[in-house]
Amino acid sequence: METLNKTKEQVKAMTQKEFQDLLVENTDRNYHTENVVYIAYRYGDNYLTAYAEMILMAHLKIGEMTPELQSKRSHVLQCLKARMLPCHQQTIWECL
Repeated sequence: METLNKTKEQVKAMTQKEFQDLLVENTDRNYHTENVVYIAYRYGDNYLTAYAEMILMAHLKIGEMTPELQSKRSHVLQCLKARMLPCHQQTIWECL
C-alpha cells in the first residue's frame, strides 16, 4: 500500500512517543485510514489488521472515503480502542 511508509515490525518497535508522532504527522496529512492500519499493527490481532488493510486498499482504489468505508473504519477503530491500555486510549485519541 503506497501510502504506508512503515512496516508492522517498525510500528511495533517504536516508542509510544514515536508512534504518537507518526499518528500526528499522518493526521496533518489527512491520512486517517493509514493511521487505523498503524494502530491495528500496534494493538490489533491478525483479523483487525487484515480488515484495516482491506479498508485502506478499498479507499485507495476508489479514491475517496465512502460512508460505508467510513463506517467500517470507525468500527475497526472502536474495536482497537477496546484493546488499548486506558492511558494509551487517551493519548492516541489526542493524536487523531
